[in-house]
Amino acid sequence: MTLDPETANPRLYLSEDSKLVWWEDCEQDLPSNQGRFKFMPCVLGSRGFTSGWHCWDVEVQREGFWATGVAKESIPRDHGLWQKPDEEIWALCHNQNSFRALNAPEVTSLPLRSVPKRIRICLDYENGRVVFFNVESKERIFAFPPASFQGERVFPWFMVKETARLKLIL
Repeated sequence: MTLDPETANPRLYLSEDSKLVWWEDCEQDLPSNQGRFKFMPCVLGSRGFTSGWHCWDVEVQREGFWATGVAKESIPRDHGLWQKPDEEIWALCHNQNSFRALNAPEVTSLPLRSVPKRIRICLDYENGRVVFFNVESKERIFAFPPASFQGERVFPWFMVKETARLKLIL
């Protein structure tokens, strides 16, 4: 699995191997398509899931504003997130000194001593579970309540801005 360049916002830049993502002020001239995030600085993973148990790691290479987790394929691409109650994202978000769990339209503050440098995201599609772990300490960071994905494909999801850099590691 890699990051899908066809979904990347024009201000998001991907490494040659499509594993690392970062944000720049300068917007790239990319072809328009329905799958591309036009408003929010987001990108999806190249592979979506409709069944099974899947895990992947995300390395935080630089601090800044970032979020990562899982999103339904139907996540809007042409406006800001959380404008409708059915836009479901299960993600962790870091912004300055706050670390939160996001599940549209709810936000849960997470009191951590330090922001993890490597996060494991585990998806159990059939049971509707999304759980995050700190890879270094092996501690559970957050587990979302069971959800119904309603047969829709869900994808790894990334949002970065400012100086943040996230790397997908399998």
